[in-house]
Amino acid sequence: MYRLRLPAEPLRRYIENYWFVSHAPGEDVDLRVEVFVDARADLIFNFEASYRRVVIGGGVTEHDRSNLDAQRLVPIRILQHGRVRIVGVRFHLGGLAPFTRVRVAAWSGQTPSPERVFGDETRELERALRAEPDLAASGQMLDEFFLARLRLDRAQAAFERALSALVAGDGRAPVSLLAEVAASSPRQIERLFARGLGFPPKTVGRVLRFQSALRQLMSDPGVSLGEVAAAAGYFDQAHFVRDFRIFSGGVPRGYRGYYPPEGPADFAPNVVVFVQDAALATAETGPEPTPEGES
Repeated sequence: MYRLRLPAEPLRRYIENYWFVSHAPGEDVDLRVEVFVDARADLIFNFEASYRRVVIGGGVTEHDRSNLDAQRLVPIRILQHGRVRIVGVRFHLGGLAPFTRVRVAAWSGQTPSPERVFGDETRELERALRAEPDLAASGQMLDEFFLARLRLDRAQAAFERALSALVAGDGRAPVSLLAEVAASSPRQIERLFARGLGFPPKTVGRVLRFQSALRQLMSDPGVSLGEVAAAAGYFDQAHFVRDFRIFSGGVPRGYRGYYPPEGPADFAPNVVVFVQDAALATAETGPEPTPEGES
């Protein structure tokens, strides 16, 4: 069973959701998740069966312990069979940095242990989550852990302004504009992105354009590849197809109309397998968000 919970309100700018996968008593689970490139990170507490992490077009690694699957520029496939129990944390784009004092670039493309990223206290959190079957209680533990580690400073605020401008421009905003918005120099913008996201702005722009094209392609089966490429800001269709192969491991026509109409509007590609199975994907979002300005 796959369930989601929203984090506490102060964390929602940085953490998209907490996600839980579990098996019924006596049940073996066959889990297969396609994770396209989106430059986001997932913290994975894995409590039972090990899983295989397949880099599409690359190597295979076996994971029997918890880890941070950090921001990547390669698509991966997760395969897991047996008694599956996972507690996961899905970070927004650029959402990992406020919780760790290390430049996020140090983890790009890696799967470090949680304690290497968040400190030794993570071991106690993992023990508590392992012993707690209740999702609401697990969500509260995660809220307390991340609220205690949320650190915001001027550099983070400048990075967030620059990233917001890049996202608003669908990945096409020049570094000069990002620097103006963040009241920084172009060189400082490069450093801010290394600290806060692990990749330079131009690379993040490529990922954003790919994601935009992917969403349109999946949601509109009648759109042409040329139209998708133009709308996403690609120089031509050939550049679009090249980036699509790099970031998804497939070709665009294989994903035409693939995304279901009932999927969330802010769809993140790595949940495609789940949201297509209505019996599997159930959402538990916890308390409703408090309107801005209220407590």
